Amino acid sequence: MKKTVFLFTATMVLMTANVFAHAGLKSSTPKDNAMLMSSPKTLQLQYTKAVVLAKVTMQDKQGTEVDIDFKPTTKASSNYNISLPELASGNYRVNWMIMGSDAHKMTGDFSFLVHGANSVAAANMAKKHADTAKSASHNH
Repeated sequence: MKKTVFLFTATMVLMTANVFAHAGLKSSTPKDNAMLMSSPKTLQLQYTKAVVLAKVTMQDKQGTEVDIDFKPTTKASSNYNISLPELASGNYRVNWMIMGSDAHKMTGDFSFLVHGANSVAAANMAKKHADTAKSASHNH
């Protein structure tokens, strides 16, 4: 019985150590489920330890891939900054794949929403322009 308990405990300790040995996403900018008033200029990914960022993709709500400035690298780092194009209002999903120092692949994803302050400003400008045109057309 003692031998079984010892083996079980040793197995659990080894499994737990293996789980903590793998790197993961520590934080991102934009954050998961963030609601932004304007398009972010960059995508920032920070991992718990140095990893090789093998792949990053971004899709809009319709699943159309957004062309981002990502080039795979073989150099490990814990921080990555990726330039983004101007994003239209809508929902976006970021998918990433990393390789840890033990060559273990890990994947993850997160989403964010761009409200589009530019769209709101454009709508307000169009309304103001329409009001000006309307008042000008009623002058006698």
